[in-house]
Amino acid sequence: MEAHPRGYSLEFIQGMITESGGRVSGWINDLELRSVFQPAFSLPHGRAVGFEASLRSSDSAGRPVSPQSLFGPVLNYAETSMLDLLCAAVHVRSFAVPGAPRGLLLINLHPEVLLDFANSAGFLAALFRHHRVPADQVMVDIPSSILEHPALDEAIAAYREVGCLIAVDDFGVDNKNLDTIWHTTPAMVKIDRAVVEQTVTDPTMRQMLPKAVSLLHEMGTLVLMEGIESEAEALIAIDSDADFASGFFLGPMHDSISTFQDAPEALRGIWGKYAKEQSVRKPAADSSRLSLEHSALRSSNVRKLKTASAAVIGRHRAQRRPFLNALQELSARVAAGAPLQASCSEFLALPGAIRCYELDGEGMQVGHEVLSPDPPARNRTDFNRLTGNASANWSRRDYFRRAVKEPGVVQITRQYCSLSGYQNCVTFSIAIRVAGKPMVICGDVDWTSHAANLPGPDETPPG
Repeated sequence: MEAHPRGYSLEFIQGMITESGGRVSGWINDLELRSVFQPAFSLPHGRAVGFEASLRSSDSAGRPVSPQSLFGPVLNYAETSMLDLLCAAVHVRSFAVPGAPRGLLLINLHPEVLLDFANSAGFLAALFRHHRVPADQVMVDIPSSILEHPALDEAIAAYREVGCLIAVDDFGVDNKNLDTIWHTTPAMVKIDRAVVEQTVTDPTMRQMLPKAVSLLHEMGTLVLMEGIESEAEALIAIDSDADFASGFFLGPMHDSISTFQDAPEALRGIWGKYAKEQSVRKPAADSSRLSLEHSALRSSNVRKLKTASAAVIGRHRAQRRPFLNALQELSARVAAGAPLQASCSEFLALPGAIRCYELDGEGMQVGHEVLSPDPPARNRTDFNRLTGNASANWSRRDYFRRAVKEPGVVQITRQYCSLSGYQNCVTFSIAIRVAGKPMVICGDVDWTSHAANLPGPDETPPG
């Protein structure tokens, strides 16, 4: 990459922005730049957790100008940098409005500007301070096209030093090697719309997508499916066990997030349709948890997890046993009529325990979770908090589905990235009956302090 000129100051870029009647505009070459926001929804909660900022521009006559026309071709990098930093400033200023809903701001930078981290990261830090936007409330997209760029590691470190979250954008599930995701450890991977669109008509892709999502969860990242524009695509997002989704079917673009209001009814309707489909089409096994060794997806790091020795497996079984025993005792008390709050102290006293909670026979969370009095520190964003701790539908999660299939048997997941903010979460679950009604008791554990890796397939230790 060519040497870059000195970066632009925040004061210089702010001088290109005006605000009138609550409308924030950036100006360059007689073009007006403004932000629009696409809400990103948590699928289990049915609530928005963030807003992806996009650019809208128009000329002096009010005619729209496409971003492609703005950014290419340009005369030099200095022009690209000025334009891109102006867009970021417009997005952040538009996001930082009084009374706006809680949530993340998702922004993208031009690849060259992103890799010019010596200037761009400092600019963003000053921008966030100026508008009093917490840096950990901003997620910066890394285009999948530069995942193997030699300067990417330094760039990611610089933006993380500022406090930003990292997402990988435009990701396709046909990637032959996912080691770049493992190495980058993003907070979120955004599945490209083209993948979702193909999945509607391609049975092979329909089988591959849940496996890809499961693998990404195990690699410590959450998954957003973009461009959901139909009921069929929304059902695919749920069936694939994605964490988040966005698109016009779920919600339109908004000129201002200050007037945004959640509409969970739409997602509740999709969950209802999905439940009806599942009652007719019950899979013989949860495809997302089948071995990935025979699929087109590859990751040398994940293969290492699936070749653990007998000694390693034995050690992990011993580490799991106290949680297994505690959940069995907890569930016996609840089945006998004791409230969850009074029954889970033994489980929550174990090292790494996070919380206990109950699901009904349909996978809906019942009542409030019970948190450990001394929970481990989170190493990811707590998306449960961003949704206002709304009641969630966990029926697509494998720990619920497998518990329902084998009532009375404790199920144990592999490590996965959880919406509650833990990169190495393990969930213990068991299906019981309470007053004649089915219920699943769950306990989450942060496994970071117990072991670096868990052995391969899900397993229920004997005893």
